[in-house]
Amino acid sequence: MSEVNHKSNGLNWYIISWLIILLAMIQPSHLRRVLLAGAIAATTTLASTNEPTTTAGPIFSLDQFGPVRSVTEAEATFQKASADIIAAGGGVILIPTNAPPGWQPKNNSQEELRIPAPPAPAKSWRAAPGVTVVDARGGTVKIQPPQATGIQIDRTLNIPAGQSLPFWDYYPVLKLRNTVLQGSTSYREWLLEDAPAGNDSKFYVATIRGVFPGMFMSIGEWGTVERLYVKSIGYDTEKKLWYFTADTVAGQRKGTIMGNKNHVNVLDMLTSSHNENQTFDVRMWRHNYSQGDNYLFDARFKYMGDVHSTAGDENGVLYAAFIESLTDIFRAQVEKWDAATGELVFKGSAGTTLGTGRPLINMNPAKWLTNGAVRIGNLPPGGGASTRRIPAMNTGRTIRFTAEAGITAAVAGRYFAVDEPDEMVMKTKDVRRWYLIESVALHPDGTADIRIIRQWWGAKSADAPLLYKPESYTKPLRYIIAPGANVFNVAEGVNHPNRTIKLVPTPVTGTSLDFAAGDKVEQAIGPDPFKPVPFRSWMWDQIPGAFPAPVFDIANYGVMRDALFWVRGNSTGNHVTDRERNYDRNPPWDKYFRLDSACNIGIHFGGDTANAALLFSQPHHVQPIKWQYGGGKTASLIVSRETGEFNFSGPISVTGLSADGKTPARNLRGKDVAIAAGQTIKTITFATPEADASYAVFVEQTWLSVRAITKKDAQGFTVEFEKPAPANATLDWMIVR
Repeated sequence: MSEVNHKSNGLNWYIISWLIILLAMIQPSHLRRVLLAGAIAATTTLASTNEPTTTAGPIFSLDQFGPVRSVTEAEATFQKASADIIAAGGGVILIPTNAPPGWQPKNNSQEELRIPAPPAPAKSWRAAPGVTVVDARGGTVKIQPPQATGIQIDRTLNIPAGQSLPFWDYYPVLKLRNTVLQGSTSYREWLLEDAPAGNDSKFYVATIRGVFPGMFMSIGEWGTVERLYVKSIGYDTEKKLWYFTADTVAGQRKGTIMGNKNHVNVLDMLTSSHNENQTFDVRMWRHNYSQGDNYLFDARFKYMGDVHSTAGDENGVLYAAFIESLTDIFRAQVEKWDAATGELVFKGSAGTTLGTGRPLINMNPAKWLTNGAVRIGNLPPGGGASTRRIPAMNTGRTIRFTAEAGITAAVAGRYFAVDEPDEMVMKTKDVRRWYLIESVALHPDGTADIRIIRQWWGAKSADAPLLYKPESYTKPLRYIIAPGANVFNVAEGVNHPNRTIKLVPTPVTGTSLDFAAGDKVEQAIGPDPFKPVPFRSWMWDQIPGAFPAPVFDIANYGVMRDALFWVRGNSTGNHVTDRERNYDRNPPWDKYFRLDSACNIGIHFGGDTANAALLFSQPHHVQPIKWQYGGGKTASLIVSRETGEFNFSGPISVTGLSADGKTPARNLRGKDVAIAAGQTIKTITFATPEADASYAVFVEQTWLSVRAITKKDAQGFTVEFEKPAPANATLDWMIVR
């Protein structure tokens, strides 16, 4: 085994190596590359000034052990270096930048030693020494730890006596910071008009948000995809549509889908399991090609009582999903505006909550329309039509302005907000919901309707927003129509000394309504977002299974728990009181459960319900069970809160009330069946034939006479009377199986 004498530099080797590893895990990529290059250069310098030896270790450059000019040489040298370093007790191998780019080392040299050695039965195991490989070629640092022992980071928190951690902070072992400012996108829309082949072709889109110059985009269906480079963005004042320009060889047809979505995530973990293995991962993608129990997330909380701390309210929670709507919008003042470049310099804010894809609203009242009033009311017959109408995003109401408002077609492309205190965003005094105006319909009496853009799997035309208060639909409302522009770049605006953001062109760009120095501005919130889903489980099983695996597997192996689900919220428990006090005049839940898929059994009670299978406490009013029938009609069953009496509203149709084995009765009774005067025989024919003649018949008539059932079959039965029937005679009957 060759040796190198570099004892004087041992500490430097150690420091530099772990600096490389930490930089690889933590630093932002652009700074990381610079620092890593310097660290590896320093390491290479140390390596070149010493003779090869592994006695001082533990950090080495691969080219200390042999040539790395070709793939064959690099692999042979790597195997030799691994063996030498492991024999000396383990260490770190740095892959030099001059190693062939096509060569990728496989760090699988570490062994698990059996004691005693095979083939004798093992009594114990221990991991042999291994190597850690650090490879910074190509810009992405790759760390390959020893295959059995991996990498371990130890931190012991042991503050000296008499000291304490500061107030209410977080102290993780590892911090990862990921700031996304520019270059990524999330866009998917349909082309609104044909884009002819050629350079600088115009691609008209329903929304420009998410598009920026320099953006890569693909367009077309699977198998016929063309790659586009966005050269510029613009607004067509005649078509009243936004567009971007790009070169297209093939040309693209109206209705073709296009877009680009990027995942700039914090942590990416992937396990490809090709061998029997039981484990749990933190990142939830696992490619499993063999058997073994698998936990994608394993949260175990072992406690010894008293988890709840003093006045804390969290208790012990294994999975917590907290969703909060943010309302601290960006507000600032325009310092400088360049309409030609779309660059706006602001002052008075750090820009912390800035984001692309949301509009910047001009808050200068001199540039607003506020005259007259607006009503958001019932849609008139035949009104409010649109070629891009989507029922799910239409409320059946119009946004109609009074004649005094003076609305013209020129407001298309500006932003509309209801300016009433009761319609401000909940828990704010002046945060409005701004909607982009898509189109205007003018009426002979001077009134005008507008349609707005809402997001429903794409930008869609809609007739009206949903208001907070039901009473707002019945009265004239104050409003604001303001100019604004979508933000497409905030890289030099978020906590940046340049305080610059970039905006798309609009219908008012270059006019007196455009941004100007001194204008106050704010970035609008999403006016009616798709609310986040705290938990989603979609399954694509292809093979029937032997085990009846549920989506939730919940078991209690301890003392009694209070409830399986505890559903609560901003509620008094009384829906009348909730509608009076809640901001949107609704209880917190529209429904507790919604079941839209077919199943064999809706709810299966497989064990005793000691008190009740279903319990309606009825604290404030009767709680009905309802059924829909006949195209919208409703039948309901209620129980009186005072007397407990059943009350069923709806049609009643009763057939049989009995059964014989597995055969139910199909008929129940007949009453006041007329018998002709002088008649001595009466045949009763069932409305629905019985399965057979195995039933009992009970008969009563209105005159005194001996009677007998002389015939029974599935169709009915016959009664014979000893005395003829008098005038106005009737008969009652009932059958029981």
